[in-house]
Amino acid sequence: MRALVAARTHLTAGDITEVRWSSDFRPRAALADRFRDGRVYLAGDAAHVHSPAGGQGLNTSVQDAYNLGWKLGQVLRHGAPVSLLDSYEQERRPVAAYMLGLPTRIHRGEQERGAAAQQLGLGYHEGPLSVGRAGALHSGDRAPDGPTTGGRRLFDVFRGPHFTLLAVGTDTGLPAFDGDGGQVLVHRTGACEAYGKGLFLVRPDGYIGWAGEDASELARHVPRFGLAPVTPC
Repeated sequence: MRALVAARTHLTAGDITEVRWSSDFRPRAALADRFRDGRVYLAGDAAHVHSPAGGQGLNTSVQDAYNLGWKLGQVLRHGAPVSLLDSYEQERRPVAAYMLGLPTRIHRGEQERGAAAQQLGLGYHEGPLSVGRAGALHSGDRAPDGPTTGGRRLFDVFRGPHFTLLAVGTDTGLPAFDGDGGQVLVHRTGACEAYGKGLFLVRPDGYIGWAGEDASELARHVPRFGLAPVTPC
């Protein structure tokens, strides 16, 4: 302890004369068997706990809350099918299970912090809401940032509780959403390497819910999100 304090602070080793209080730290890892039981939902530390060594607790909890929050909003306010709420556990529990092991390995010194700890590469490819692919991306990917034709950033376009229908590098016709009450922002932009070419329906939590080369299949999939049917291009 003297060597550590001397190396990290203005104090010298001789300034440390005694330890007046100490305690043992024992990491605990736990994962709830399910994140939903009827009308009861678990999120954050109520659903999963792990060693703080990786620093993912807050990020994972906030992602839980946003994932569940927009789905509750669509069901309660916009008539989405109740089955949309089932996707909360189906999407988030595998992520929590993966993150449970990472901090444990970091705590034990078996793995160093790296890109995995940033959680920017997490996705829902195997989730029930992921349909289609276009360009460089699959449905279920986290929608990347990038410049837009109008000089804004894509993250600025996505920011908010709305869905975004994003057309990248294509002049294909874009549908109108009937009576959606502003739930869907339609945005067209030029080529973007991170996306390639295609149409991407970006969910409120920033993940791609549908992707395709044109809008012909879009009308079949939007009702599960509580979005109004689309008017053909």
